[in-house]
Amino acid sequence: MSDVVSALDLLDLAIGRAEGVVTDEDVKAARDVAERVRERRGFLGDTLVVALAGGTGSGKSSLLNAIAGRQIAETGVLRPTTEEALAWVPTDPEPGLVELLERLGIDARYEQDALPKLAIIDLPDHDSIVLQHHQIVERLLPEVDAVVWVFDPQKYRDPLIHEQYISQLLEYQDQFLFVLNQIDLLGQHDLSQLRSDLIRSLEEDGVSAPRVFDLAAAPPAGRPLNIEPFRDFLRDQLDAKAVAAGKLLGDIRRAGKRLRTEAGLDEGAGIGFEDRWPSVRASVAQAFTEGTGFDDAVCRVGDFVTALSVETGGRFGAGLRNDFSYGRIEDELRGALDESGLKPTLRVERSRFGAAMRTFWFGEKSQAPEDPEAVPAFAKALEERIGRGLFEALWERGVLGATLAQVEIEARLAENR
Repeated sequence: MSDVVSALDLLDLAIGRAEGVVTDEDVKAARDVAERVRERRGFLGDTLVVALAGGTGSGKSSLLNAIAGRQIAETGVLRPTTEEALAWVPTDPEPGLVELLERLGIDARYEQDALPKLAIIDLPDHDSIVLQHHQIVERLLPEVDAVVWVFDPQKYRDPLIHEQYISQLLEYQDQFLFVLNQIDLLGQHDLSQLRSDLIRSLEEDGVSAPRVFDLAAAPPAGRPLNIEPFRDFLRDQLDAKAVAAGKLLGDIRRAGKRLRTEAGLDEGAGIGFEDRWPSVRASVAQAFTEGTGFDDAVCRVGDFVTALSVETGGRFGAGLRNDFSYGRIEDELRGALDESGLKPTLRVERSRFGAAMRTFWFGEKSQAPEDPEAVPAFAKALEERIGRGLFEALWERGVLGATLAQVEIEARLAENR
């Protein structure tokens, strides 16, 4: 599973290009999907991004080392001060993760290849620079997959973290994990009581069914305790994220499919307009110069527009037929005749009604064009009045089709990476 963002950005682009090609209702439906995907909390890439938060001495850095399975800094000190967040990221991180860190202003980054699908952001101690830390946490929460609140046996009921952080950020509680660290300092009875008290305090904060992990990230002697269940949980979270991302990509593909259908693009965007229109334009001029008349010219353009609307289909095709109605075609042909100075040649009519109509439009006398430039001028005017409008409409549809094809391709590639 790979980054959803690129497919989502392409869907946004397609939505913008669909305006005027499909109905407002169809555009809104696609935009609702895009907004729903974008509002999903957490990093949309294929890396699980976890933030560690806690007070001084809670053991956040030790927990990071325990997850990594080794010291990630030679001295064991991850940063020179407590005022800077740092990130432990995969070697060659995906672009979206780099953009996230830059957006959050996290410059201290340590690369790792132990867990290539996991990134951990170690936040400043919450009790060292309260205001700045609070701002960092609030900016971070919508963008990460999980926040691990780390407690130690001495300060697990610290009112600062409970009252100013957890209880104030309950809308993100589905992203919260809680770690009771340093359990090696407790006996079994004390651990049971302390764990129950921590859960009770979190429930008093407003957290429903808090997920609490008991462990010792860096006991004085021996290996970390209970770190494997926590690491396994993170691995399960990554699998769950892949499933969720797959659903998001499915939503994006379905939104693109609906736009493609409503724009009449299921049969393909190419209809050969640029190859076909010049002959139609020439035949319309021929209708006037050879005497077949105004009605025939209108029918030739109208038949072409009808063919285009049938071939494009959907609401786009219906809209094309509506925009280039026979009434509009008649008006544009009259305007082209006036602009060019073309005087249509009359022929003998087969009916009095036809003769009367020709006389009404063109007068009694049969005329041939006196100006040799009249036919080219008429063709140019016809291009400006009808050809350009048809081309622009079909071009927008074609660009939309290409963008929607990119949406489908990017979503499929992301599903299979």
